[in-house]
Amino acid sequence: RGRDIGALMHRRLLHRDSNICYGEGGAGTWSDGKLTTRIGRNSGPVRYVLEQLVRFGAPAEILKLGKPHLGTDRLVVILKAMRGYLMEKGVEFRFGCRVEHVDVKGGRVSGVRYRQLNVDGSTTGE
Repeated sequence: RGRDIGALMHRRLLHRDSNICYGEGGAGTWSDGKLTTRIGRNSGPVRYVLEQLVRFGAPAEILKLGKPHLGTDRLVVILKAMRGYLMEKGVEFRFGCRVEHVDVKGGRVSGVRYRQLNVDGSTTGE
């Protein structure tokens, strides 16, 4: 994905399925790393997210700051730690794929249909 983002930034070539908005961490991975929200400073859900970031490697000081900052380099390490934890719990990650449909039963995800992406962005099989 890094190469595709470089092509976008420097040569203005947009890869439809691989750009700033995609991949592990989404657009936040390529931001300046500021953690901001309009929900309210350290409200319950916001505090929970900040606590999880600390759990996986963010400095504890983000729990006290009004506008905490992680930075892309630190965020990448935190995301890898989160992925490792989830994989230990049996979660599978599929990189280089496009989600076609999410199956939901009883309010829970029961399956995901996806297609593998080729280098040129076309898809193969299910």
